[in-house]
Amino acid sequence: MPARPPTALAQRAQAVLEHNRRGAWTCPSPELYPHQWLWDSCFVAIGISTFDPPRAAGELTALFRGQWSNGMLPHMIFADDVSDVGSTRIWQSRKNPLAPRDVATSCITQPPIIAIAAWRIAQTLPAADRRGFLAEILPKLVAYHSWLYRERDLQGRGLVTLIHPWECGLDTTPPWMQSLHRMSKPWWMRVVLKLRLSRVARFFRRDTRYAPAAERLSDDDGLRMLVLAHRAKRHDFELRRMPPRDSVLIEDLAFNAFLIVANRAVTRIAEELDVGIDPELERRFPTTVAALDELWDESSGQYYSRNAVTGALIKVPTVATFLPLWADVPPDRAARLVGHLADESGYWPRYPVPSVPTDHPHFDAHRYWKGPTWVNMNWAIVQGLRECGATDVADELASRTIELTDQHGFAEYFSALTGEGFGAEDFSWTAALVLDLLDE
Repeated sequence: MPARPPTALAQRAQAVLEHNRRGAWTCPSPELYPHQWLWDSCFVAIGISTFDPPRAAGELTALFRGQWSNGMLPHMIFADDVSDVGSTRIWQSRKNPLAPRDVATSCITQPPIIAIAAWRIAQTLPAADRRGFLAEILPKLVAYHSWLYRERDLQGRGLVTLIHPWECGLDTTPPWMQSLHRMSKPWWMRVVLKLRLSRVARFFRRDTRYAPAAERLSDDDGLRMLVLAHRAKRHDFELRRMPPRDSVLIEDLAFNAFLIVANRAVTRIAEELDVGIDPELERRFPTTVAALDELWDESSGQYYSRNAVTGALIKVPTVATFLPLWADVPPDRAARLVGHLADESGYWPRYPVPSVPTDHPHFDAHRYWKGPTWVNMNWAIVQGLRECGATDVADELASRTIELTDQHGFAEYFSALTGEGFGAEDFSWTAALVLDLLDE
């Protein structure tokens, strides 16, 4: 059967991805985000696979340029032709002997979407190319997942611990910001915050040059983020060396839910190739499924991230509560989660699903991960809803997401109340995941 001609919306989305293309990889936004980001490229590759599978495979292959010798995949690979001294000075990856020599990278990771993307893309490749692609990528995926369990699950309990909000992808969601605010502060930082001097840092921020400050991370929180990154740097970003008092260590719900789905993808890839994977790694996979139960709160019927030091759940509701739907949660819990996606609820405004429910005190309609709707979260929730059999809700959310972008463009994020777009315009993963929703 011949391929269907793309709709007008699909043509616009493909044009965004072509404009943001940088040779073998795609940047999220030429002005605001000119480098290659880990989970961005994974989402982008999934969308590109609907019309150009070889390019999609190349997008993932380009991510492994940045893989460290210990298996870690960094959340950023810096573009050679972009002057971004501020960002590269934070990391200085080439000083670490484990980092690649030919590219500069960050020194932390991001949600492990890459195995999910690899499996999805493999289904779109011709049979002759699929096996070669999977055979090349599987050992690198195994190395990455092994690093996650070896270096970030030190007690072998099943949940990966993150050391910085930038690792979770949902950077400024209230659970992380609440924990960041409680972090111990050096004396000079207390003075800067008290005298409101952190606004000076805005002159050095890239994001506020291209988007209104009211839509972005606050200056105070930006300073806290940098302080935390420099503290982690003193310990070479190694969890085992980081003192809990001066760190923010969280068993992040979104990251670990994605990890369960990604582990499943690694298993499927190995089965497709008829090969085994490291037995120790394979043994760890079910521990994450079991440990996810510990993030469930029966009274509210939601999942939450957890403080890795105290063991206390961080009971601030966010969109992440729905991601376990994709990770085979028990049917009774799935039903309660789907129930939160009901008309007139804080999670189901005119343009669902907000990153923070609209009826919560932390909700901010305009600011980054504190309230707006994100297409990548909607896309992941659609996958989860279909996984648990809630196909009607999945179809409705997919339809509303497509309608949102058709009316308001391919913005980075959107008002859950009005649909107004915020952040970067013509954002790559927004365009890419709309293509995937249209293809479904």
